[in-house]
Amino acid sequence: MALIVEDGSIVPNADSYVSLADARTLAVRYNLALPADDTEAEAALRNGAVYIGLQEPMMCGSRVSPLQELSFPRHGVTLYGYPVATDSIPAQVIRAQVIAAVEYGNGTDVRASTDGRATSLERVEGAVTVQYFNNGATGATTVITAAIDALRPLLCGLNNGSSFNVYRG
Repeated sequence: MALIVEDGSIVPNADSYVSLADARTLAVRYNLALPADDTEAEAALRNGAVYIGLQEPMMCGSRVSPLQELSFPRHGVTLYGYPVATDSIPAQVIRAQVIAAVEYGNGTDVRASTDGRATSLERVEGAVTVQYFNNGATGATTVITAAIDALRPLLCGLNNGSSFNVYRG
């Protein structure tokens, strides 16, 4: 099924910020590789858009409409001190989606399910011994640092020093 691209006009059922062709062009520009199979690449791009959505609590501003499927477009966002039009998708969002899509396309399970413990040793000899790596933390949730870096100018929750959310009580 073809991607439904959000262009800033609140496209119904949008699942991507970028078309497959444009994503492939951008990936090549940054020496990244999306899956060669179009169906797999589209699935990776959808997951990349979902990853952008996971960062929404840290994003400046608010959604333009409660009906929009994705986190952008947004009201009240500035980029390097200039207001971002409420009917546009910043290039940083598209770049972050493609970066995240590459990780998904490589098979990275970004939101892996786990019991939270990685065992390095278990022994049963009269007494039970269990030893965990890193205090049992598996690191099952992966942070795609390059995608967060691309989004950083649009995030308020990361103390980017230039903008922050203000709410009336």
